[in-house]
Amino acid sequence: MKKLLLNFSLIIAFLFSTNVIFAQYQLTNSGFENWEGVSQKKPGLFGGTISGDEPTQWNSFVTAQVKSSTFASAIADKCEPSTDVRPGTSGSKSAKIWSTSVLGVVANGNLTTGRIYGGSLSATDASGNYNFSDPASDAAYKHTFAGKPDSIVTWLKFVPKNTSQMARVSAIIHENSRYQDPEATTYTNIVAKAQHNFYATSDKGWQRISVPFTYDGNKTPAYILVSYTTNATPGQGNENDALYVDDAEMIYNSKANSVSFNGVNFSGFNKNTYIYYDVEMPNGTMPTNVTATVDGVSATYTTSIDAANYRATVVVKGGDISVNSENYHTYTINFAVPKVTVNVASANDTMGSAYVGTVGTTSTTITQGTSTTVTAVANSGYMFKNWTNNGTIVSTDATYTVTANENTNLVANFVKVYTVTIKANNSAYGIVYIETEGQTSVSVEEGSSITITAIPNDGYKFSAWKNGRATVSTDAVYTIANVTSDIEYTANFAAKSNSNLAFENTNIEYSDIDNGTFSNTASSTNSEGAITYAITSGGEFATIDETTGVVTFLSIGSITVTATQEAWGDYLETSVSYSLDITPTGIEESKLDNINIYSTFGAIVITGIDNAKAEIFGMSGALINSTMVNGETSIYTNSGVYIVKVTDLNGNSKITKVIVK
Repeated sequence: MKKLLLNFSLIIAFLFSTNVIFAQYQLTNSGFENWEGVSQKKPGLFGGTISGDEPTQWNSFVTAQVKSSTFASAIADKCEPSTDVRPGTSGSKSAKIWSTSVLGVVANGNLTTGRIYGGSLSATDASGNYNFSDPASDAAYKHTFAGKPDSIVTWLKFVPKNTSQMARVSAIIHENSRYQDPEATTYTNIVAKAQHNFYATSDKGWQRISVPFTYDGNKTPAYILVSYTTNATPGQGNENDALYVDDAEMIYNSKANSVSFNGVNFSGFNKNTYIYYDVEMPNGTMPTNVTATVDGVSATYTTSIDAANYRATVVVKGGDISVNSENYHTYTINFAVPKVTVNVASANDTMGSAYVGTVGTTSTTITQGTSTTVTAVANSGYMFKNWTNNGTIVSTDATYTVTANENTNLVANFVKVYTVTIKANNSAYGIVYIETEGQTSVSVEEGSSITITAIPNDGYKFSAWKNGRATVSTDAVYTIANVTSDIEYTANFAAKSNSNLAFENTNIEYSDIDNGTFSNTASSTNSEGAITYAITSGGEFATIDETTGVVTFLSIGSITVTATQEAWGDYLETSVSYSLDITPTGIEESKLDNINIYSTFGAIVITGIDNAKAEIFGMSGALINSTMVNGETSIYTNSGVYIVKVTDLNGNSKITKVIVK
């Protein structure tokens, strides 16, 4: 068995320890850089041993298997490393094979990934002479293979004696069972074939030969049998015809043959162009589905759609992507931002017209997602109502900026209108407006309603809305329903008046004072405004209850009481007053200034005199009490207003009004 460059046991240990499943997609030692010395004893007693060099994982005649000693001559050295390498290679060696002649029969040069078998004296006997690949054979004589390549490419230099001769390359991928080439029977385990006969170039130089694989159904690859021979037909050619083999490679195509959007083929697609710009989609829409066909029998592809950026991407990966991460091609298709059409029309040309952009233009094309301005112009006696798109209201603005993401048909709708105008009978009396403050004249759609408002200024009242002399409404806020003609209304305002506020008692006498208090209320028959009371003069002599108007006297003097009724309804704030003077008249007063007369709670107190006479009179002049006083004297009495007269022994007197609480 041929010795491999790597220790096989170490490789197996590595694979199992790292849980790696080995899958081969290229030929081992495909550049023919690695060689090893091989030898084999020829069969028979006098066969001897033959030695030579063969590329690692490849086999030629030194390692051939023969049927018996009769075919011992088949074991020969017809393969060697050569420094004649193909142009542009990074390697330094190629494999050279050549043909020999035994008793006039040409034995072709042969190099294979399997093993050569010799068992027939006839060079054309396919059942006796062939290359074979057998899963049961040693590892050196079989080549595992997991890929489904599209072609095999090899650099070949054919140097025949007769240029009419042809050399041959053959690659057979098969399932996990034995196969031989040429075939002596029908094989059903063939996955794919790539076979090609070729001539030498005119200068017998290097040529790159690519042979496509033809696949037979969807079978699972397990092994590959690759063979290079100096002559396409066994036994043909001449002795020393030579074939140089270099850099064999399995090609896994990874390009797209076509791309379709929503089932429509992209007519401008080229498999060698990877970026496209401004591709227009039918109807200006982004695709929802992208599909492709690929040029590789085992290639796969993925797609993505970036609708936000109008972009689709197709990535095609070769069948060997698991071991060759760079074998892929990306196609980026940038779509032109779609165009859309905006059309405008008037629902009724008698009522008004419409245009987009500029006057007279009723249709324009813009980039999807951008905006344009449409304008509706109402004729005299009519008013723009709204824009509709397929019956749906989209705006009530006569000049409307529309953002279009699709073809758009806008209709401008108009209505018959009438003018409603209002005013005040005197602008100094109040203000009027229609719906919105400051608006006194508007156009109103036929049959609609509208609200008018009148607000009087301070000191004035609203009386009625009038149409000429006819009263329309006495409501300051009034809704005009079902407008069917032009309307002009006037709000009538009038100045507010004072109420008939008056006090019940207008002829007031001392006798009206009851125990130091006096009650006099005011009332009005034509107002609901609240009435309050206040002392507007002489507040130091009395107090007043502002709700009831009851006056409580503190000392002798004159006061003025005012009743005020608040503004209400049609009436202004109104005030009336009365005056009350409780200073005694007709009674002589002395000049006994040293006498003090004053009141305390429930009593009259007199000080500053001895042996004097004190007389207590009511407000009506009737004597109530008479007594002598010496020093500080208290005379107890009921609450009320009294006149006190104090007379000394000389007939001098002092008279004072006192209020006792």
